[in-house]
Amino acid sequence: MTGEEFLNKIGGYERVWNEDTDEYDILFQNDDLFNHVRKKLRIIARCSSEDKFVLVAGTKSRGGVVAMTGDSITDAEALKKADVGLCMGTGCEVAKDNSDLIILDNNFYSIYRSIKWGRAIYDNIRKFVQF
Repeated sequence: MTGEEFLNKIGGYERVWNEDTDEYDILFQNDDLFNHVRKKLRIIARCSSEDKFVLVAGTKSRGGVVAMTGDSITDAEALKKADVGLCMGTGCEVAKDNSDLIILDNNFYSIYRSIKWGRAIYDNIRKFVQF
């Protein structure tokens, strides 16, 4: 789905400042439309940084876990809001500072490998603590 299609399908939204968390939240005019699109959406192509932020904030507010990739200054807000922010090695310094993981090469397979190894390490630590 493209970013333009995404915004058309979810309807209107509003950015609201949350003083408790000191960050912006998203309020949708129709929550059912966003939930329907969110459940079927896997990849957004040709989207703006605002589209990314709306998807990340909306998904997190509904209890979802979000990993997001970005490499520009405009992606910094969504990278910070995501549970796991991934930045490519050639990305700008602002994006690197706001991301959790920096992938040194520009290979998307490296993202898959880092998630796979991260899950394996997390599971092993959990098993050890439980033991």
